[in-house]
Amino acid sequence: MIIRKATLQDIPYVVRIAWRLALDYPGLENDTFFVAEERGKIVGILGLRDFGDFLELVAVGVLEEYREMGAGKKLVEEALKSIQGRDVYLLTTVPYFYEKLGFEKVGAVPEALKKDPAWCAGCDKNKCTAMIRRA
Repeated sequence: MIIRKATLQDIPYVVRIAWRLALDYPGLENDTFFVAEERGKIVGILGLRDFGDFLELVAVGVLEEYREMGAGKKLVEEALKSIQGRDVYLLTTVPYFYEKLGFEKVGAVPEALKKDPAWCAGCDKNKCTAMIRRA
């Protein structure tokens, strides 16, 4: 499995996977993405939204038939290697996955990361955890 930064040509595939996994959001195509590629096929995605002082990890997902192969972990590790000196936030329902990768739970997030309630409509708010990986 190859993990790499997405190219402009990859973005239509990134958008399709995000939509298929219900990870799509307005403006997705303008963010930086990493992809997991297996035998020439993009099977996983990870996005980074840039807020200047910090980044947000978004749209992390792997197609069902390629899960349990370590692609999610590899995507996060590769993305974090590309980040120098900036905090990275995320909102997740699987904090145990991210704790193993150096993230810690945080009580509050910057105002810019507060989600529109409509965006979170499909999630159980009781399971949503804010996390940070400090620079």
